[in-house]
Amino acid sequence: MRNAKRETGSYLVLRAIAIAVIGIFFCRPAFAEKKDVEPAAPPSAASVETAPAVVKTIHETVGASGYIEPSMPVFLTAKVISRVVSVPVDLGVVVKPGQLLVQLDPHLYEAQLAAAKVTYTHAHNQLQRMLSMEKMNFASAVQVEEARVAEANAQDALITAQINLTNTKVLSPAPAVVLQRSINPGEMTKIDQELILLGIIDPIMMVAQVTENKIGAVNLGMKAEVGTDAFPGETFEGTITKIDSKVNDTTRTFSVYIQLVNHDLRLKKGVTGYSRIAAARTVLSVPSTALVNPVGDRATVFVVDKDDTVHMRQVRYGMAGEGMTEVLSGVDEGEQVVTSGQAGLRDNEKVQVNNVTPGNKS
Repeated sequence: MRNAKRETGSYLVLRAIAIAVIGIFFCRPAFAEKKDVEPAAPPSAASVETAPAVVKTIHETVGASGYIEPSMPVFLTAKVISRVVSVPVDLGVVVKPGQLLVQLDPHLYEAQLAAAKVTYTHAHNQLQRMLSMEKMNFASAVQVEEARVAEANAQDALITAQINLTNTKVLSPAPAVVLQRSINPGEMTKIDQELILLGIIDPIMMVAQVTENKIGAVNLGMKAEVGTDAFPGETFEGTITKIDSKVNDTTRTFSVYIQLVNHDLRLKKGVTGYSRIAAARTVLSVPSTALVNPVGDRATVFVVDKDDTVHMRQVRYGMAGEGMTEVLSGVDEGEQVVTSGQAGLRDNEKVQVNNVTPGNKS
């Protein structure tokens, strides 16, 4: 019995020693001797590439969809009072120069012309007789002067009668489409009454809807190419002759009118298509990759000073093309802007400039 108790006591002592040894082993780091920690090396400067802001000519193609419209409206009005005999055209008809649009009754004006011719012939002969009589002293200077006045009045009446008779025919002045017809056979005309509204189609217009952010890129006289859905693969050369001064409140676009030659009258009113306007302007510009977070017409760039420190600048930009973007404000000519490596840059941070891109700061 005593031997069993002794063995049990010895077992408990050995167990306690083992636990103590294990505890010391795992707790050893807590009692390890402290060593000095070396400070971390300072971060190296960010590596960037730069290019200067330069004045150069930027070429940009401004694209816009649109539709074909007559180049101008022409209102044809009555110049004489007469009965309408015929109106041989209807709405939407394409007419050629000199084509008859309205025929008025000419009989009254034919008679007036005949009478005016006789009156003028008499007045002219009377003047000649008076001149002959003046040479023989049978007519006074006053009588000769009166004969001159009579001849002039007769000539005026003759020309008026000729014009009135011509005005009994209303003719098309140019290639056009009939947009409106306000008269019918049997009606009587009034002076300056509107008869026909034409839309001139040679030249014809492409009305391109350009977005408002391209206002500064489009000007009168610029060249443009127009493609239409009616003639796939074919382009028409044109020139900007008119620009609307108002931006549409809904679409945020403004109308640009591109004048096109249409001698063969193939282009019709209402045809849709697409225009490409060739814009070019000499401006202060920076590489487009220098712009960071553009919103609207604003963005930021990083400018590097002589001490290789970057400064964040807000800029306003305009047209873009050929990898360059116009800068309207925020950067001066010759200043170096970061074109690569902007990610993570902060204002007033030191950088290391790489001389890789042509024009970079040396």
